[in-house]
Amino acid sequence: MREFVVTGRDDLYRLKAMRNLTRVVIHTRRLTYRNLLPHALKYAAWALAPGGTLLIRDGSPNVFDLWPRFVSFKMIRQWTFKLLAGEAELVRLDIPAGEIELRRTRLPTPPGWGAGVVFSGQESELPRLRQCLDALRQQPELAAERGGEILVCGPAEASDCLAGYPQARYLPYEMPPGPRVMICGKKNALIRALKGPRILVLHTRVLLAPDTLRHVPEEFEIITPRVFAEGPTGPEDYLSLGVHDPSIPGQVPRLTPSSLRRVPAEHYLDLYAQGAPYVDGGVFMVRKDVHERCPLNEEVAWDEVEDLEWCTRALATGFLIDLAPEATATSVVAKLRSPRLPAQVVQWLRDGKFAVQAGRHRLRDRAERWLERR
Repeated sequence: MREFVVTGRDDLYRLKAMRNLTRVVIHTRRLTYRNLLPHALKYAAWALAPGGTLLIRDGSPNVFDLWPRFVSFKMIRQWTFKLLAGEAELVRLDIPAGEIELRRTRLPTPPGWGAGVVFSGQESELPRLRQCLDALRQQPELAAERGGEILVCGPAEASDCLAGYPQARYLPYEMPPGPRVMICGKKNALIRALKGPRILVLHTRVLLAPDTLRHVPEEFEIITPRVFAEGPTGPEDYLSLGVHDPSIPGQVPRLTPSSLRRVPAEHYLDLYAQGAPYVDGGVFMVRKDVHERCPLNEEVAWDEVEDLEWCTRALATGFLIDLAPEATATSVVAKLRSPRLPAQVVQWLRDGKFAVQAGRHRLRDRAERWLERR
């Protein structure tokens, strides 16, 4: 019998890579208030062999209270059954003891990858497209003999852009006219045209490392590689995994955002205590059946924080937004800049800038309310 016990964050880093366990026991105390219970439940289910059992032990009161920084066993039960719907079935529920026991029912995700490239069709973008395709060709998982696919999506008039890339196919897609760039429809079309079961979506500015897909976990729902961009002193973390106040329509953000530019990737689980996670739309991976249940919102355009909107709905549906820190990629276009200073000094300056900006907005909000302008 192969059993693993989860009591805290560090156990999750190990559990993520485990497979074919017969039993996992989760003690929730040091996970719930770090927003890590979803990781524990998903990682545990994916680490179990089909038929393996998962035991959740929680010491919270079984009351209906919605106080700040308080989670009852009623909420733990709701989260558990929502997050593991389709993954596991209930074996035993002992409310007085605060225990939930489940059995894994979903079979492991079968092998297979497809990659979809978002292309504008502009001639100036062709060199980047070729660089992107060259990087994709280096991924063994995308080889035709392994069932891999590479699909480029762009306007019909640019369909001759794949000369020299016989393993890639072209998907014509015409963007609707108007001032808004309706990128979500294009990405949905790409994902639906690929066989899966694992789908990579990326813009031409993103170049994968030769072993990127090899370092993506076998099981995931929505995940991003660690993305770098060239900084003044060498490669530095760029846009990939971030956290924010959930972008529910009409609800004004109150939390300070953060990302891997502020939290080391080696401790990326610490990010989740700071807000709701999202992946940048420049590159992400999604399981095909997850996308079927939660596609991108085609009413929201590029530059309207469409990636946050999608991830917020995915979280509410019960899907895990995750990072594959050992799977790396590079963005050849960088909108964020860092000063030419030692890394630790840059980190201090960045933290200070975020604190000042957040404090300024909080003070302005109080002043505007006092003046009855808000």
